[in-house]
Amino acid sequence: MHIVRLKISGFRGVRSADINLGRHSVLVGPNNSGKTTLIEALALLFGRDRLVRRLTEHDFHGSAPDEQARILCTATVTGFTPNDPHHHSSWFSAERGVEKWFDPNAKTLRAAPDAQHTDLAIQIGFAARFDLDELEAETLRFFVDDEATLGDPFAEDAHLRTIHTKAFQELGFFLVPASRTWDRWISFSSELFRRVVATRGDMPAQAVRAERARLWNPPAGEQLEEQPGLAEIVGAANDELRTLMASAPRLQLRLTATDSNSVLESVVPHFVHGTGPTLPSQRQGTGLVSLQSLLLLMQFGKARAETGQSFVLAVEEPELHIQPSQQKRLVNRLNALCDQTIVTTHSPIVAAMFPAPDTLFIEMRDGVLNARPLMNPVPAQPTNHQQHLLYAWRQKLVAALMHECVLIPEGVSDVAWLEALQTALELYQGWQDAGNGASPLSTFVGVVPTIDAKIADTFALVSAVHARPCILVDGDNDGRGYFDAVKVHNPPPRCVVFWPQAWAMEHVVSWIAGADEATTLSALGTMLGTPFADNQALTAHLLTQKSYAPTQESAAVTLMANAACRTRAAQFLNALCEVLRDPANANTPLFARIPADSTVDMHVFRFVPS
Repeated sequence: MHIVRLKISGFRGVRSADINLGRHSVLVGPNNSGKTTLIEALALLFGRDRLVRRLTEHDFHGSAPDEQARILCTATVTGFTPNDPHHHSSWFSAERGVEKWFDPNAKTLRAAPDAQHTDLAIQIGFAARFDLDELEAETLRFFVDDEATLGDPFAEDAHLRTIHTKAFQELGFFLVPASRTWDRWISFSSELFRRVVATRGDMPAQAVRAERARLWNPPAGEQLEEQPGLAEIVGAANDELRTLMASAPRLQLRLTATDSNSVLESVVPHFVHGTGPTLPSQRQGTGLVSLQSLLLLMQFGKARAETGQSFVLAVEEPELHIQPSQQKRLVNRLNALCDQTIVTTHSPIVAAMFPAPDTLFIEMRDGVLNARPLMNPVPAQPTNHQQHLLYAWRQKLVAALMHECVLIPEGVSDVAWLEALQTALELYQGWQDAGNGASPLSTFVGVVPTIDAKIADTFALVSAVHARPCILVDGDNDGRGYFDAVKVHNPPPRCVVFWPQAWAMEHVVSWIAGADEATTLSALGTMLGTPFADNQALTAHLLTQKSYAPTQESAAVTLMANAACRTRAAQFLNALCEVLRDPANANTPLFARIPADSTVDMHVFRFVPS
């Protein structure tokens, strides 16, 4: 079984959300975009109580719930085997849920099967309201008969059918949160470990009882209260107590509470290296313990698979504490062995491992959460440009789309120069000289690589995913043509930047060098092995090196070693960041607004070197 759709209203920052989930989906987006809210909504619907912290006022949208405020989450589950409601009594019956039929292509539901709606499905609901007198959240989990007529689940005339625990056990939802204490996973204080032991075999009852008896009544001479240094203190306390209570019990010291649960919870995982003494997990590297813990989780999944049960795994940031090569292998193994995986990540490496239709970019605006696939469907025969973006450059594309706004330049050399200048500038930032500090451009603006000047094609792909794509074009006729092709898009780019007439990115680099021309040309001539008589000669040389990364990196480092060039580069990058982030209010002398081309929805600027 797996979850194909999730709807949320009134939960934390999400006023409303409606997203489709694939068998193996990855959720990407900036911080505070709602990824964790989606995962925890699933935990409210399908998880055990301890998977989600107790709900408070702040879990209700707006953080100040009144009597009418509600959290409502609805999920659609499908993938039943066999595809017949009569074989799933925990889910479908007069006292349980209503059968529905899902179209895997159109993602719609019908009450009865037809040629398109072929997959048996059911809908589960979770609702919460806040009791203003008791100051507690009241919650319900129930089967949803009809979304359109659901109404208020807490209404007196709401006849809801609650969900049997067995149904959740059959689905097998498990959450690996981002805030995890790995060292406690391989112990009986971990619910996961107990569930694995219970699933794979019986509790080690005989050994626990023997240890419990030993701890309860240690042999004479081994009791702590009889040891030197403690015997006098404990004896004096017992004597004092007997003077106050005729039938006073005697104080003793034991290593645990001596009940079975305390014995189990005192078990601490250790690791042994060679023939040396064992070391507790707290003294191990986090990467080792995290891998061991996730492999333990897979044992739980394996046990469920052996009994024909499903295993749905939600993992926040699987890249935590794990090196890239292990990230790939681990994520691939999770996807291969789980019926469904739902992953959140900030790692382009992890995100790039999922198919484009299941790579969902999360964006929150005014409480409305959207989840847009990278591309759905992917063409059977993608163009050369699409192949580069979706396959060869997928990590770069995903990384760019995680930013507040996205810049689509005319060519790959623009990307290389912007990255090289930004990186070199950051290496020279100081504590006190704000003028030479790093620009925020790379923090807020992601740059998408473009080949063969396919700006229009790239813009179409990016704008389907991201709400704030911008373009950067040369100041020639070709640049104007690319602009004309993109501006008719609905919606058009939020911001467009032109280089000056006949300029390209290499002219901008030479302009930066012009802040201290004599010194910089000499240093660049030495670094690049080519003497430059003037800035025009430097520009001509750089134009012949458009695809040569060593030239771009070496030139950027040389330029940023010069204080005057650093100041000019910072001014340029800061100004570019300003017009891209807030084009409606941008006011910088380095970029002039072009009123003839600017509209309410699109702002056009031209770089004005000073």
